[in-house]
Amino acid sequence: MMVLDVGNTAVKWAVQTGAGLSGQGCFVHRGKCLAALADAAWGALPTPSAMAVANVAGSEIEAEINAWVRRHWDIEPSYIKVTTAAAGITNAYAVPDDLGVDRWAAMIAAWHQQQGAVCVVDCGSAITLDVVDASGLHQGGLIVPGVAMMRDSLSQNTADIDILPDSQHQSVNLLAKGTATAIQNGAVYMASAMVDRMVADVMTETGDTLTTYITGGDALEIQSLLRCEVINDPDLVLKGVAILIGEQT
Repeated sequence: MMVLDVGNTAVKWAVQTGAGLSGQGCFVHRGKCLAALADAAWGALPTPSAMAVANVAGSEIEAEINAWVRRHWDIEPSYIKVTTAAAGITNAYAVPDDLGVDRWAAMIAAWHQQQGAVCVVDCGSAITLDVVDASGLHQGGLIVPGVAMMRDSLSQNTADIDILPDSQHQSVNLLAKGTATAIQNGAVYMASAMVDRMVADVMTETGDTLTTYITGGDALEIQSLLRCEVINDPDLVLKGVAILIGEQT
């Protein structure tokens, strides 16, 4: 079975077998032709028996994925939905599907791996934080702008600063010697400081000993500046998708 994590910027995928995930890959879809990207990434792959998808990027990209998969593999993708409870986790949201499906999948995967209280930080287009206690009760979460969103907001709304090229995943030094680097480094420092503060305050608020997981496209860059201890798991959402689709089938 193929599992997909469709974010606002990128599509990640892997093949789920009895031994776990393998064949992981990723492409950036924002502003690009998904069909051409899928041709290059998936065109030579064997036809999967099924496909399970967590999609937060909207109906248009869902339709593009459906069209490609039907045309090339003649299978129907299954889309993960957020519910009141699943896989041992109870959703804290009063309206369950207000919670992003990627957050839902990530916290389920982390809780299953840890079998205890977890804090999940997903560093994508937005940075999200969710807490699940040892019994599987979701305590709620936080959402703040991601690195690219902070950087782009500054470049687009400040005089004499042009739109900056995507400079993520560069080494981050404290003091920069150019505007583009200063903005990028500042955004990463702000993001890491927010994550450190959020994790510290969550532990104080809950009184729990939490294991913190970090995932998402900017996770490594942010983690390099963190003072709190985290476990980096880039496949957390994909693992959660596999768990959830297993419950639905």
